[in-house]
Amino acid sequence: MYNLPGRMAGVYRSGNHDQAKAYFIFRSAPLAYDHRDVEQHKRLVSEAFAGEPTWRVRELLAASLAAPDFYFDALSQVHMDSWSTGRVALVGDAAWCASPASGAGAELALVGAYRLAVALATDPGDHRLAFSRYHDSHRALVRAKQKIGPNIRLMVPRTALGRRIRDTFARLPLLPALAAIERLTRTKGPGPLPQLDRGRPGCEAVRCAGSWCHAGTPRDRLPPVRDGWRRSGRRRSDARRDPPRP
Repeated sequence: MYNLPGRMAGVYRSGNHDQAKAYFIFRSAPLAYDHRDVEQHKRLVSEAFAGEPTWRVRELLAASLAAPDFYFDALSQVHMDSWSTGRVALVGDAAWCASPASGAGAELALVGAYRLAVALATDPGDHRLAFSRYHDSHRALVRAKQKIGPNIRLMVPRTALGRRIRDTFARLPLLPALAAIERLTRTKGPGPLPQLDRGRPGCEAVRCAGSWCHAGTPRDRLPPVRDGWRRSGRRRSDARRDPPRP
């Protein structure tokens, strides 16, 4: 990771493989651009880091611009007063995106989908009551995971002075103690999740397999499941097969 005033470049590896990825972050006012125009995205990144001779910025930038899987987006969030209207409810990033910098996208999506399914199974005849239950049970976790403003400001200080202050603070012996306090006080996870009644006659409260879920679907109307496959079509070798159904 290498910092410049208002900018950051770095390399990271995700997952258990040898591939490394370069990333670039820069501060800016809200940008107007075509979200489908990859060449425009590359120009924005090139302009933000143009002519920077330090560290490995030039070669990382050149490799990134030539990459077939180049990706560009804003570190933004979605805040909504309600996640439902009528008989339609949102879940995942569409409802509460906490930004990639939160590291909580998968957790929020999975827990949110489960809580929505629980709410629908608990109140199958009243979607308004079910949506209200879903909202009330998940809102606190979303709010906690969206509190990342200080982290972003520390990652990409606006000025050289700000970077020096951050680096000095990071070297203080007080930092481990503050980190321990933060770990003790922050919301670590969703807490205990409600258990579903799977004994309802002719119906499973929630049936999950692969990447789909059904709330209150009669057993004989469940769609077929290709056991062991993800939605993307790649073999799911790192996950156990679904347990036999009772």
